[in-house]
Amino acid sequence: MVEIKPFCTRPFEEIEIHPAGDVYTCCPNWNKFYSIGNIYKNSIDEIWNSKNAQEVRKRILNNDYSLCDINACTYCSQSLFTSPYNTKCTPIMEEYPIIVKFCYDYECNIACSICRDGIKRLSDEKLEELNSKIETFFLPFLKSAKTLIINSHGDPFGSRHSRLVIQKAAKIYPNLKFDFHTNGLLCNEASFKNLNITPDRIEKIRISIHAATAQTYGKIVQNGEIYFPKLIENLKYIAKIREKNPFALYVHFVITKLNYKEMPAFVRLAQEFGAIPCFWEFRQENCAYQNTDNHYVFNPNHPLHQDFLEVLKDPILLTYKENITPVILDLILKQQNFH
Repeated sequence: MVEIKPFCTRPFEEIEIHPAGDVYTCCPNWNKFYSIGNIYKNSIDEIWNSKNAQEVRKRILNNDYSLCDINACTYCSQSLFTSPYNTKCTPIMEEYPIIVKFCYDYECNIACSICRDGIKRLSDEKLEELNSKIETFFLPFLKSAKTLIINSHGDPFGSRHSRLVIQKAAKIYPNLKFDFHTNGLLCNEASFKNLNITPDRIEKIRISIHAATAQTYGKIVQNGEIYFPKLIENLKYIAKIREKNPFALYVHFVITKLNYKEMPAFVRLAQEFGAIPCFWEFRQENCAYQNTDNHYVFNPNHPLHQDFLEVLKDPILLTYKENITPVILDLILKQQNFH
C-alpha cells in the first residue's frame, strides 16, 4: 500500500460530471473510472452519499489509495494535497460538494491534435437537449458550491451551451467563482463582458497551449500559426487583470513528438505572463484516433527518445516540479541525476 499523508480531500469536496452523466470524485483517469452515480439516474443526494462515494472516502480516511492511479495523479504521487476549506471529512457528507466540475460538453472552437481530429460542434438537437437540462440537472449541483470548474472536454467560451451555463450560474449564484479550462483564444475582455464575469469572480484560468512558438502551435492546432498572436494578446490581457485580482493562472503542455523540444521555452513563456506551467504526458485514452505510439516519445524504442531525454536535462524544468505528472518528473530527475 502506498504511504501518503496528508490525505486527499477531493472525495469529500468535489465532483465531476461527464458526458453520459456519470459522476466522479476526481478525474476518471486518476481514480480508475470509479463512478459514484449518474445525474440522469440518481438525485444529488443519492450520488453524493452513494455506496461508491462512501467507499472512496472510507479508503482515503484509512490512507488506502487502491482506487487511485498513483502514476497519473500529480497530487497523490507527491503528497501535495492542500485544501483552503476546513472540511469535516466523513464517509457520509452532510454538505453538498464545494467544487463542481462540468466535463460533459465537448463543443470547442478549434481542432487540436492533442485531443481531437477536427472542430467539434453540438448538433442543434443536442444543444437544445443540454440547454433544457441546465436548471433541472446541472445547476442544482451548484447550490453549495464555491467554485464551478468548466470545462475540460470542450471550451467554455467556444461552446454555446457552456456560455449559457456560465451566464445562468453567475446570475443564480452570485458568490460562485469560476475556474475556466480553455484554449485561450476566446478568453478575453469581450467574452467576460458578454458573460457578465468580472475579474473578482475568477478563481483560476487554465489554458491549454502545448507550444512556445507560433510554428509549433501550428503543428498542434489547426491554423495555429494564424491564431498564436491572438493567444499572446489574450495572455497579456489576463496578466493585466490579474494585477488587481490575483487569481491563479496555469498554462498546460501535453508532451508529444511535435513539441517536446519546446519544454524549456514553454517554462519561460509561462514566466513572462506570471503563469504556472504544467506538463503532462501524452496518454493513449485522450486521443484514440491517432497513432499514439508515433507521438509517445517516452517509449525507449521511439526514434526520438534519446533526444527527448537530452531536453529533460534543462534545470529550468524543475522550477515548477509540483506541476509535473509523475512519469515526466521521474524522467527529469533521473536525467538531472537527482536519483
